[in-house]
Amino acid sequence: MFLIIVLCLYVVGRVQGVSRPLVIGHRGAAYLPELTLAAQSMGYAFGADIIEIDVCLTRDNQLIVIHDIYLDGVSNVAEMFPNRNRSNGYSYVIDFDLEELRRLTIRERFRPFNGTQIFPLRFPSNSVIAFQLATLNETIELLLGFNRATGQQRQLLIEIKKPEYHSKYNKSISSIVLETLNAYNLKEPSDPIILQTFHIEELIHIRRNLGSKLRLFALMTWNRINESSSDYDFYRSEEGIRNLSNVIQAITPNLEFVVNYDSNGTILGNTNLTKWAHQNGLAVYPFTFRRDSFPGRSFEQLIQYFLHTARVDGFITDHPDVVLEYLRREMAAKDAIFIEQNSSSSLVSSMLILLCNMIIISKIIV
Repeated sequence: MFLIIVLCLYVVGRVQGVSRPLVIGHRGAAYLPELTLAAQSMGYAFGADIIEIDVCLTRDNQLIVIHDIYLDGVSNVAEMFPNRNRSNGYSYVIDFDLEELRRLTIRERFRPFNGTQIFPLRFPSNSVIAFQLATLNETIELLLGFNRATGQQRQLLIEIKKPEYHSKYNKSISSIVLETLNAYNLKEPSDPIILQTFHIEELIHIRRNLGSKLRLFALMTWNRINESSSDYDFYRSEEGIRNLSNVIQAITPNLEFVVNYDSNGTILGNTNLTKWAHQNGLAVYPFTFRRDSFPGRSFEQLIQYFLHTARVDGFITDHPDVVLEYLRREMAAKDAIFIEQNSSSSLVSSMLILLCNMIIISKIIV
């Protein structure tokens, strides 16, 4: 009986075709101010498999969903708290309590001090609509509520921002993240939660010292950016990837680590990163694919190359709707070719499915 069911599932799987790469909505979706509950909701509505967020700690140890450790690039903090900035002019999340941050209005990203919008054609940063910061708790509630209401299983990719920076203030941000997740009983690798950070040694700490079973992804960027003390040149080497495979489930590298470009943004070929990752059982999800900012001439051609030639496992993108639409067209075309190539056996497949159903029914009746 078991073999019959397995055979049926195999036949149905072949008829339905292959699954597509994952699409990860970077900070939600690009059409509303980043990381707000509205932007996250839009990402889910577009069909993103995973929503990527960033978390920082407040002075009173509350986890706020925000990309930077300072507030000036996305909020009206300079207007609301004009005397709370540091000597460099920035106002830092860690200098404020949650109650204070609740008073801020969140805007489309702009350059601090001159107000120029980073992506001019996105949601206007001078809009009067009062978007607000979200907490990690609220973001988890949104995920769980969406999954319950839709019967789907969307996921949350949580970037722990700058653990080394937080430790200077005697704050273990990773421990607080895990405590928050534990309160929702989100502990297992099968749960819809993934953790990532640029500080790769922190991932090792989370796995080995804090004992987390959650899936872990390793972010990688250029050493010169000083995102953390991690040596990304080593970790993206063959040896580094092999060592990481004992701790993590995927790498999330800058897309420029996956392919080589010339000075005009033309792709010259693949690096070895994806090959080494796959050889060690790791998935590869590069960042960040932006339709309004990308190397080369065609965003669609960029996606096509990473899909077919670089063979990545998914895309971290500000525009999940655009990437999903392209992938759906690709999958539809692939299914059409599959059906055409197997048209001579389609009748056999249908008869097999019918036969399986008849056998199963007869077993139930007996």
